[in-house]
Amino acid sequence: MIQVPPIQKDKILPLPHFPAAYQCVIFRNWGLVPLERIARVLGTDRAVLEDSAAALGLPREPEVWGDWLGKGYITIIHYNWHLLSYEDLCVLLDWPMDRLAFVLQEDDFLEVKLGGFKPAVPDCRYRPLKAEEAAETGRIREIVTELSEKLPPVTEKPFDFEPRFGLYGREPLILKDLRYEERFVYSYCALFGDVLADRALLDSSFPDALLEAYAALGITGVWIHIVLYNLVPYPFDEKLSRGWEARQEGMRYLTEKLAGWGLRLFLYFNEPRAMPMAFFEKNPELLGMANSEGTLGTLCVSRPEVQAYLRDSAAMLAGNVPLLGGIFTITASENMTNCYSHVADGRRTACPRCRAMTHAESFALVNRLVYEGISSVSTTIRVIAWTWGWQGGCAREVIGMLPKEISVMNVSEQAVTKTIGGTQTSVLDYSISVEGPGEYALRNWRYAHESGHKAYAKIQADNTWEIAAVPYIPVFEQIYRHARRLTEAGESRPDGLMLSWSLGGYPSASLKLLAAFYEKGDSVPELKEIYGKMFPGADVDTLAEAIHAFSEAFAEYPFHLGSVYQGPQEHAPANLLYERPTGFSATMTGFPYDDIDGWRSIFPLETYMAQLKKLSDRWHEGLRRLKSLCGEMEDARLEELWDCAEICDCHFRSMYLQCLFAAIRDNRAGAHDMTMAEILREEEEISMRVAAVQARNATIGYEASNHYFYYRNVLIEKAISCRYLAGRAGLREGGV
Repeated sequence: MIQVPPIQKDKILPLPHFPAAYQCVIFRNWGLVPLERIARVLGTDRAVLEDSAAALGLPREPEVWGDWLGKGYITIIHYNWHLLSYEDLCVLLDWPMDRLAFVLQEDDFLEVKLGGFKPAVPDCRYRPLKAEEAAETGRIREIVTELSEKLPPVTEKPFDFEPRFGLYGREPLILKDLRYEERFVYSYCALFGDVLADRALLDSSFPDALLEAYAALGITGVWIHIVLYNLVPYPFDEKLSRGWEARQEGMRYLTEKLAGWGLRLFLYFNEPRAMPMAFFEKNPELLGMANSEGTLGTLCVSRPEVQAYLRDSAAMLAGNVPLLGGIFTITASENMTNCYSHVADGRRTACPRCRAMTHAESFALVNRLVYEGISSVSTTIRVIAWTWGWQGGCAREVIGMLPKEISVMNVSEQAVTKTIGGTQTSVLDYSISVEGPGEYALRNWRYAHESGHKAYAKIQADNTWEIAAVPYIPVFEQIYRHARRLTEAGESRPDGLMLSWSLGGYPSASLKLLAAFYEKGDSVPELKEIYGKMFPGADVDTLAEAIHAFSEAFAEYPFHLGSVYQGPQEHAPANLLYERPTGFSATMTGFPYDDIDGWRSIFPLETYMAQLKKLSDRWHEGLRRLKSLCGEMEDARLEELWDCAEICDCHFRSMYLQCLFAAIRDNRAGAHDMTMAEILREEEEISMRVAAVQARNATIGYEASNHYFYYRNVLIEKAISCRYLAGRAGLREGGV
């Protein structure tokens, strides 16, 4: 029933830095996937495969670092998306096609992150090399050998996070007079896939060491992404619900495990999910409206059968999983759900039944149905209605229609405006550089309180899509100011906090900072006082100087939701440079390509590049100040702080360099003081700096919904590509 994205045969990405396409397959998968599967994909045997790898400078017997197939499959899909067909991807992963299709559609918008289509791929079957290709392969072997000898050995293997989780304490934080009734996050290492059906995956997604750390930091809960028809019997097509009993049992197990640490489970409820149009051939009465492509249709919530499905399913979960902490709904997200979920404000849905309703009435109906189901069984499970995607004055209307027992959640920084380099921007979500809370959120929380509801703030405490490749961004001044403003918001002060989306759940220095605000008190502690608790024994004056420099630098970030979704910031050290424009458009946190117009979003190119340079230059000054502090004392918390700061330094500089490279290439750069050769040399240096830090810190480059943005081999591949481009005549000294 679920379909894979369509193939576009005219879209193929050039990868000329390897003489033969199959060499790229080997290089990217060496040490991640069993050799037998790589050999099958290439149509050869293991002996030939090992010879081919050795010719590239790779070890014949690679050490497999971490459980890539279980915990890093998104990274594998990402780095083979432009190389292998669907069939070969399934061979590499050892998955049936329907599992790949499900993961692409339901694993946190993975299909969107990959571009919404499958590009054409080169012929990756093994073939003997021609003489000139063998010579070029020899040069690659020399580069790989040179760089591998310079890089430090891997001392912290991918996914080996647990030793770090206890850096900020292990004893549960005892709070007496609570300011916020709930403080929940997404588990730092939880998978988005079918985790509830597998006890081993549950334990690795919610390890005791992480739960212990959360309890020590005052966290009260974790949330997970669900697809409802996987958890309950789906009355319209029971095949889609196969295994629901095991998943409910897994959820019970998880809630019991969490309860042992004083934590509760919250469900991300994005329902009812749209279905392929083929589904409605058997169920035509359920169809609400189709999407613009005519591929998906909504289950109309005006239909009594759909209403019963939502109400009864919520009741079943509440009854069968009594330790469940809560459900937070989203009714206007990127996923198509109710008949108004993808309809612009002021317009009416195409659904003939729901046209009689407004946006607000449709959103309120979904929330009311869920609440009716939950409340029929439980008085302790919270229902939280998230205002995300409610346009115009819709939020106030919906709040007025909700049962008072439903809490109302708003993104804290939503609708905050800021002028950056002369361009005005505003926030929908995911910003630390543009600080909250904003008047829109404060107004909704105030109205919620006046209407008898509790209010929740959704914030990003550790990191955001501004850069998610570090466990936390050390801009504590922004986080402190945001927390203080929430605390001092008077009648608008929220009653609970959602502290992260899929990114931002690391038990970090930032969460230690926020813990200072969880208890009511006569005064709010000063930031330097909190620094002393975050980094005991450190010189807080020197630390404050460095953090101030980072925070001032981060204020220059060219924020717009388009730029943080499409920009190169997550993959920057591994994102390849291209001699000619690729014609590909950047994708949401997925492939940046060379799409500088997608990266800059609303900013003029000159403004975007100027802001990146300010960000990079000022951040580097903070790193210089931090160096003296981190060199004076050996402390794991300071070492982690340094790693986060250095990786941010590398990413921010690489963002600027890649913009400059593409702009020079396309004759759009204006005045500049770097040659292409200089850019390529520095890009190579950055990729190796990042590889060196990642070798000692497994959190670098990782984010739960994307897995690893990069790993050692693709960072080395970036260096290979830079050397290849440096040898191209047109790029040597400053232009094409």
